[in-house]
Amino acid sequence: MTDQATIPYILVCVDGSVAALEAADWAADEAQSRSLPLMLATVADLRGFAYGPFMEASDSAFAAIEKSSRDLLAEAERRVGERHPSVSTAVSEKAGSPSAELIALSRDAYLTVVGATGLGTIGSVLLGTVASALVTNGHSPVAVIRGGDATTTVPRTGPVVVGVDDGRGSETAIGWAFDEASRRRVALTVVHAGVGRPSDAARPRSRAGATEDAEQDALLSARLTGWRDKYPDVRVHEIVAVDDATDSLLHHAAGAQLVVVGSRGHGDLTGLLFGSVSRTLIHRAPCPVLVARNSTTH
Repeated sequence: MTDQATIPYILVCVDGSVAALEAADWAADEAQSRSLPLMLATVADLRGFAYGPFMEASDSAFAAIEKSSRDLLAEAERRVGERHPSVSTAVSEKAGSPSAELIALSRDAYLTVVGATGLGTIGSVLLGTVASALVTNGHSPVAVIRGGDATTTVPRTGPVVVGVDDGRGSETAIGWAFDEASRRRVALTVVHAGVGRPSDAARPRSRAGATEDAEQDALLSARLTGWRDKYPDVRVHEIVAVDDATDSLLHHAAGAQLVVVGSRGHGDLTGLLFGSVSRTLIHRAPCPVLVARNSTTH
């Protein structure tokens, strides 16, 4: 263990829940693949002790919470060391607002990884809330990992899926998706989700509609040309979806090992795959979801 991780690092939030442990495993895989160090972080939320019956909490109570945090970090570090002995690890033990502390740590992170759900006990991180905060206001891309549910088990041989729209944020997502597919040696499914378009069942069948679809296909192919040239090893499936964006991405996520969507920047979740769509994916997608954004550590 090192006292301080070399910047940039992959940051993972630990609270002892199944989702957090699986997030640590996933983050360690990424760290090994990218030859980056791994920062294991836990945040003891002691704010409730400043009010009500907890105001007179003894030093021993605080010591117990601090020990619990250290034990969680030690267990996570041991687990990573057994599975990925070549990955350099560091730990960060904080107290305060979990969202605020992790957002601060994400400033120097290449990627931040959290579980979709947490334990919700005193001293642990409420990962569902933290995940949403990091996706909205974090400084690095964020991967949200589900855990502990057999129905969410995803075959590692499945493709990477990326959702795109016509915004600039999608370019970062496309870059991450191509890179992840290349590293995993799997195919990439590019879904241009049909926001604001009628469903396939409702749309009239017409020559004009067929022409519009052909034009969308051509535009998407042209947009991907440079990425295909950069990653010639990645087999690409292009889909111009006419369904609701959420339904389209959830459908293609069913057999995927990762879904990637984009963000226009710090605090900005406007556009196709942000707001309700990204939040729905985080909570319902049967595989990890990576929300990509530009990062100063890239």
